[in-house]
Amino acid sequence: MKHKLLLIFLLLFVVTSCSGLGGKRSEKSDEFLIEKKNPLVMPPDINELPKPKSKDEIEKNENNFKETLKSKSSENENLNSENIGTLEELIIKKID
Repeated sequence: MKHKLLLIFLLLFVVTSCSGLGGKRSEKSDEFLIEKKNPLVMPPDINELPKPKSKDEIEKNENNFKETLKSKSSENENLNSENIGTLEELIIKKID
């Protein structure tokens, strides 16, 4: 009796696990197909493209950016220190 139940469960397991094998191969293998690309061509308005920046211009932009970041961070630190002072005063006032 136990062997028959074991055999039935084994057959059910095998049948259900193999159910994904049906169907056409071409329908299931779409994810592995390689899509062909068109050849590269020159853009029609290639002369209108912007010219690359020189190293000096790039360095100036980086320095301006760094200076802006430094000034913003120092402004934020000043604002935070002022807010902490006023927050402490507000808490002390609430306690009193």
